[in-house]
Amino acid sequence: MKYKEIRVSIPKDFAEEFSAYLDEWQVAGYYEILFDREEPRKHGEEIISDNTPIRVYLAEDDVQSEAKIWIYLQTVAPENSFAESRWIETKEYEEAYKEFYKPFSVGVFWVVPTWEKEDWEKNKKSEQKDSVPVYINPGLAFGTGHHETTRLVLSRLGSIDLKGKKVADIGAGSGILSVAAAKLDASKIIAVDIDPNAVRSSTFNRDENEISPEVLVVEEGGFDHPQVSTETFDLCVANITFAVLKANMEKIAGLHTDHFLFSGVITERKEEFLELLSSQVGGKSLYETSWNGWELIEWARK
Repeated sequence: MKYKEIRVSIPKDFAEEFSAYLDEWQVAGYYEILFDREEPRKHGEEIISDNTPIRVYLAEDDVQSEAKIWIYLQTVAPENSFAESRWIETKEYEEAYKEFYKPFSVGVFWVVPTWEKEDWEKNKKSEQKDSVPVYINPGLAFGTGHHETTRLVLSRLGSIDLKGKKVADIGAGSGILSVAAAKLDASKIIAVDIDPNAVRSSTFNRDENEISPEVLVVEEGGFDHPQVSTETFDLCVANITFAVLKANMEKIAGLHTDHFLFSGVITERKEEFLELLSSQVGGKSLYETSWNGWELIEWARK
């Protein structure tokens, strides 16, 4: 199968909104590049550019989304955005991100690409032996674990007692957070995403981590998925952009849980998001932290 790869460089101020539109348009896949060798840098891996590099992948027949991307860039940042496109095979995409994706630690976890699983297990150092390994191949889904929002959630999950608990992961992407919850002995996880590529990716990663399908259930859907909207959970995790969270606030309020973990909200929207939670969901903030302009909010109704 062929994909249209669009390499986008967009000012950081518009990156969240652009990602929200990509979700809305249901493109085949997209991800942000953590370390882009085409971007200027200093001090090792520190990126100097004020732009966010994003790779967008469109299905072969998706002409409308490509036109929308070009129009959006020309509308919001005609002078300091950039985009170019090319046709690629699926295999090309998979090989491209392997260059950027290496094992790394976050909280109690070590996130390890599936293609390095055997080597990592065989050669892991003494300080890695007590860590919790999470083996991930993102495929055409958001969720390498590199993004600040995902790291924030992973860091906090290690501080929450999930043993025997039931978890909902909404907007699961690659399934990295669901796998992490399972590795912390959650009794059942319902992972949903509106993107079919994410569902395939989450299923693959579940199996790579040898997690039972009865423990980690992967389905296509969102906040209104029947299992998500009707079952009771000890924790609901949503690593989704502010725009999507805001649009689904009524559905969030209707979920049968009193414990939430939100990420994907930029600092500039934090207060607005907290006001929405307070007025529509009820409760209070249990824990807040931020990283590089992204917020993590743990919220409780009781």
